[in-house]
Amino acid sequence: MKSKYIKWSAFGILFALTIVMATATILEKLLGREQIMNTIYGSWWFVSLWGILAFTSIYYILRKKLYKQRAVFLLHCSLFVILCGAFVTFLTADRGYIHIRQNQILNYYISEEDSERHQIPYDIKLLLFEIEYDSDTNHPVDFISYLRVDGEVCQVSMNKIYKHEGYRFYQLEYDNDEMGATLLVNYDPWGIAITYAGYLLLAISILWILYLRISWKILLSIAVVTAVLWYYISQINPMTPILRSPMLAAHVSVIMVAYLLFILIAILSAVALNSEKRSQALYNLNVKLLFPALFLLVIGIFLGAIWANISWGRYWGWDSKETWALITMIVYAIPMHKNSFKTFRSPRYFHLYCSIAILAVGMTFFGVSFILGGIHSYI
Repeated sequence: MKSKYIKWSAFGILFALTIVMATATILEKLLGREQIMNTIYGSWWFVSLWGILAFTSIYYILRKKLYKQRAVFLLHCSLFVILCGAFVTFLTADRGYIHIRQNQILNYYISEEDSERHQIPYDIKLLLFEIEYDSDTNHPVDFISYLRVDGEVCQVSMNKIYKHEGYRFYQLEYDNDEMGATLLVNYDPWGIAITYAGYLLLAISILWILYLRISWKILLSIAVVTAVLWYYISQINPMTPILRSPMLAAHVSVIMVAYLLFILIAILSAVALNSEKRSQALYNLNVKLLFPALFLLVIGIFLGAIWANISWGRYWGWDSKETWALITMIVYAIPMHKNSFKTFRSPRYFHLYCSIAILAVGMTFFGVSFILGGIHSYI
């Protein structure tokens, strides 16, 4: 098969997936989350599209001998590993809930998938549940369940999970009399490990590419802005216990700087479209800025995934904000493939694309929060 057919197959599937995801977020608002999770995100054809995309992309990279660009090849391999981890999770993981009262002993959970009892190979006893309050505002800052699991005393609280023999326990809800709690149980012994290995490879490849492509002055400037924003956010005391995590400042700061860079790129592109003399110079600058902008967004997304896995028991839940962040990542990744799309070697078309692409950022930041809603609607 000719390389061009493989290329158009891979990018065609990526385009189709982007349209499907954008449409799904709108349908979710109209039809409800459960229906869309079953008919789209959890469907065999949606999972198959991601699988076909992964293998056609790897085949295209090998066919074009793009593996000679080792940093770029590692980046794409890391994404492949992450997709493999997600697929293993899809096939083998299970989630469920335990409602347990103080001094009660249980050894099962109710599966989210089939609503049946699934055995846990040891006993769980709730010793005590308590609410921790802020001394100044008297608002709850943490919900803590003290457990005896397989003879070992431990605690589960917001943003603090307990792991034992492949099972992960999360604090979810509590009874009104504060004598009982509902724990979320996640059993995913293989998928999480594979996915996190992909995250590690992704981090290495991003640092490698930035080292090769971007000057230290640009990186230092961006790092300073990110650090200042991180410090400012870290001083905020959120009212919601789940937001009281060091991951909040890290996750939000890098994504906000990414958005600021995308806005700067759009502004420079608009200037370039109205000034032929500056077009080439601004093109060269925007190409450089696109690397840290896109990679900061990628880092922010995967930091959010790790945080979600700590707080909600899944690193990806197809929430509208997550989905649109992924769409934005794809939109801005396309012009990075100048070897595959010669159009983006033209300053004019590159600037025009970046001027339009900023709409994806606007939808992710404002549209989801004010129109689509979801678990991130408080942001």
